[in-house]
Amino acid sequence: MLSSLRRWLCLLSLCIILLPAVPAAEGYEAGDGFQKDLSIWIRDPERREYVEMMVDYYIRTDSMIQNALQGGFAAVFLFDGCSDNMNDDVLADLTYYRVSGVCLVIKLDENGNPRMIYFNDNCSTLPDKPLAYGSWSLPEVGEVGPATVCDGTYQLYSVYHRGQYEALHVRTEYTDPKVNAVYMIPGGFVPSRATEINVHTRTSNHVAGKGVWSAGCLLVGGGENWEFRRLIYTVYDTAFDTFETENFVGTLTIDRQKLRQWMYTLYENPDAVDYALANSRKVQPETYLRSCTEEDSFLLGKSMRVLRETQWMSLPCSNQTDARSLNWATLEPGEELTVTGSFRNTQGSLWYAVKMDGKTGYVYASDLEEWSWLSRLRQWLM
Repeated sequence: MLSSLRRWLCLLSLCIILLPAVPAAEGYEAGDGFQKDLSIWIRDPERREYVEMMVDYYIRTDSMIQNALQGGFAAVFLFDGCSDNMNDDVLADLTYYRVSGVCLVIKLDENGNPRMIYFNDNCSTLPDKPLAYGSWSLPEVGEVGPATVCDGTYQLYSVYHRGQYEALHVRTEYTDPKVNAVYMIPGGFVPSRATEINVHTRTSNHVAGKGVWSAGCLLVGGGENWEFRRLIYTVYDTAFDTFETENFVGTLTIDRQKLRQWMYTLYENPDAVDYALANSRKVQPETYLRSCTEEDSFLLGKSMRVLRETQWMSLPCSNQTDARSLNWATLEPGEELTVTGSFRNTQGSLWYAVKMDGKTGYVYASDLEEWSWLSRLRQWLM
């Protein structure tokens, strides 16, 4: 009896010891989304919603980011044009002092779930003077302006910037240190590949008139060393004991869609800007409807009623099927709407066009029902 009791006590003790090793929740898997309220960091609602939406989109769809996260590495994002600095008349002048971008870093926590561990809104992804021809020289091209790295997702490796301080080197892959870029020339632009592109801190040269502070590299921080040192800590020091070069530390995703209009003026060449930004948005919102099929307008002007909670979207698609569609409002069951048109989107789903507050948005057809006088009478009789 005593021996049996000892065995049970030993088994119970073993269970207690092993219990903390059992994961509390299922961790991140490729394709899972990431929802983060950034209202504390980005006050402007339009820019904030864009960053929240696109981080979720990239984490759900980009296999390079997914592999980095699952390997315990960092996913770094640079969204230029999304900083609240763009609301400041002086700081929004990109010819003077570029702090228009936000940088955020995602890693998996101890439970294997994505968590934001770094945020900085004093960043820039643009070279200081893109039209300064002669800053670089390309074979068979001649003098060109500094490199503007194309939007997209790249790999990050540890490096010493110009041999001086810790930084992050942007590469296509380990054996390919070059990345796609645009070089401006007097007659237009040249797409080529750039090397020695780093993510580093801003120097004292960042004020106009004191020289070039970036000739193609990406800047994080407003000049205070601790801002960038914190980035190195979250990306590198949490994965390695000592700083050594050539270590893979994660991915970098560059997205400048919110900066497009400013870049048109700065570069004086819309085609060059569109080329540089192509990978962050292959289909523009203003052209998305052209790829949809407009249905017969028999519902034009008819009243519909919301069946279940749904969203009034900026395009006939949800964030799950096309991340470029914004959620303008949440509609509650029972709300009455007037249909102004109907579309089948690129996925073949039927959506109704609904005009409210002077603008047209789209509601998923299956979430609405026709609301005629006969429907009202039927409900009243019930």
